[in-house]
Amino acid sequence: MENKYIVSTIKKDSTGKEKIEGRDNVRSKSVVEKLLFGNTNGNVEFYVCPSFEGAYGFRTVRDSSDTFLLEIKRIANWKEAAEEAEKKYPTVGIPLTLISSLPQNIVNLTTDHNNAMWPLQEEERLKLYKVKSSSIPISNRLAEKLHAKFVSFIDDFKAKELEPDLLMGDGETTVFRCIVDQEIWTLSIPFKTEEKARELSDLCKRIIEDAEAGRFDESKYIGRLEDYGQEDCN
Repeated sequence: MENKYIVSTIKKDSTGKEKIEGRDNVRSKSVVEKLLFGNTNGNVEFYVCPSFEGAYGFRTVRDSSDTFLLEIKRIANWKEAAEEAEKKYPTVGIPLTLISSLPQNIVNLTTDHNNAMWPLQEEERLKLYKVKSSSIPISNRLAEKLHAKFVSFIDDFKAKELEPDLLMGDGETTVFRCIVDQEIWTLSIPFKTEEKARELSDLCKRIIEDAEAGRFDESKYIGRLEDYGQEDCN
């Protein structure tokens, strides 16, 4: 949990009611999260960073007319950016079958070279990334249901121990974030090892998939959020 604002002030509106305003706290966000969502926080944010695919996610925000919007963001050119970065800062691969037969100094030089290239590749990819954005007006009911579910999920989450073989496998980082009063609640899960995390993550992915395919249907998601733990919506 973090403070909602880095710097805040208390102001009064036309009715004399006090309101806290400030600069959003985004210190816990990764560089790619900031690239997708900027330097402001949504009421609810869902972010996925797969190992071999562009990062993507959504958040709920209010527009100037106080209507809730679902903003969907995706790195559209992850593969192209990765290939371009590899060309500019190439790494050297050694087949496992050859490692034991190579002189140790060659292995060490290769390792040092690759360790120097990877940060440069990451920096280059960030320069090349293109963000695809779309937004859909949503009802207060869906926005509130999503927020309530994120709050209860983060509050109740208990991670299971990671199995040793799972640590060696491919995975993805999933982040659930929401604003609660003057706090930001964040839960980052490097592997989907907990049943409820997988269920909520799959639902959020379904929302993104449906929105991008033009088949967004609030009733499905509201029903799923109300019947959390039941079979996935179709």
